[in-house]
Amino acid sequence: MPPRQKPKTLFDIKIERHLKACGGRMTSVRRDVLNKMMTIKKPQTAYQLLSAVNKKRKSPLSAISLYRALNFLIEAGVVLKIESQNTFWLCGSAAPHHNHVVTVCNTCGRVEEIDAHALTALLKQTAKKHGHTLKHPVIELHGTCKNC
Repeated sequence: MPPRQKPKTLFDIKIERHLKACGGRMTSVRRDVLNKMMTIKKPQTAYQLLSAVNKKRKSPLSAISLYRALNFLIEAGVVLKIESQNTFWLCGSAAPHHNHVVTVCNTCGRVEEIDAHALTALLKQTAKKHGHTLKHPVIELHGTCKNC
C-alpha cells in the first residue's frame, strides 16, 4: 500500500503552476521561506524573515538567497510585497493571475487582502488602453482597521 500523501494547499497548487510555466523547481530555500511565512502573523521585512528562517536552518541563508526566493514566490503569486512598508506578506487568494488589493492599518500595521475584482479589471483595462500591461500590481489602501 503506497504512503498516504497530505492534501495540497493553495500555495502548493500556485507554486506548481508557476514551476510548470517557468521551468523552475521548488528548492529547500524557497520551501523554508514559504514555511516560515505561513507562520507569521503580520508582514515582515526581508531581514526579519532572514533572521526567522535562519533560526531553523543548519547553514545560514544569505540575504541574496532570501531575495531570490522572495522574487520567485512573488512571481508565483504566493507572496505580496507591501511597498509602502517594504515588507512581505503571504497571499491569501487561490485565483491564478489575480491582482492584489490590500488594506494596511496605519496604527497597528495589519494587512488584509480584499477582493476588488471590478476595480482591478478597470485598472487593467485602463492600462491596456494606454499601451501598458500590468504584471503584478499591488494596490494598497491605507487607513485605520476596525480593531484600532
